[in-house]
Amino acid sequence: MSIVVRQATMDDLPGLLKVDAVVWPDFPAKEEMIRSRLEVFPKGQFVALCGDRVVGSIYSQLVYYEFLPKSFTWMEITDGGTIRRTHSSDGDSVYGVGLAVLPEFQGTDVSHLLIMAVAKMAMRLGVYRFLWGARIPHYYKYKEIPVGQYIKKKTSKGRYIDPELSLYQQYAANPDRPLSNYMPDPESLNFGVLVVADLCVLANQEFIEKIDRKQIRATVA
Repeated sequence: MSIVVRQATMDDLPGLLKVDAVVWPDFPAKEEMIRSRLEVFPKGQFVALCGDRVVGSIYSQLVYYEFLPKSFTWMEITDGGTIRRTHSSDGDSVYGVGLAVLPEFQGTDVSHLLIMAVAKMAMRLGVYRFLWGARIPHYYKYKEIPVGQYIKKKTSKGRYIDPELSLYQQYAANPDRPLSNYMPDPESLNFGVLVVADLCVLANQEFIEKIDRKQIRATVA
């Protein structure tokens, strides 16, 4: 399998819309959202291709970490998904607006390649902090625990008890704070978590070498 990751263009729009509709059927990106992201910050939007087929996408914007509100929704932090009023061209952090990978490509390294495309883009711009709003899909099982305590709770092996937060540890990412009503998500009880990754650490993570050893090719325009 050969996967190419490159900067997304308007020509990719039909495929990008299809991927989002499959991955997020209850909350798919509308055409105006994706079109606007490509117009406002083209460098921060990437597509994963298997041949000519769009199999994944990632969208981002630049923000100022210190100026973020204590809590915010996905709609607020992304200007309704368009990033028109939330992207700061000289921001000090890159914020993950959305990530989508077709089900048959989940569990491969496609998502890793997309995330690293954004990380490398940010570092070329002199930005070394990666933020995103994460789900906490097991929180409904622990709802008696305050969410602020839940997102810090770890196993005896030092892994976060929530599987999504645990997954992000490989990206040198840690939870910063809970976000009330981040987006409709019954499993997370509608909470999101602001996750922060240090790109200086991420650049040296072992999984990058693992990806390079596989039969997967990534090119970033």
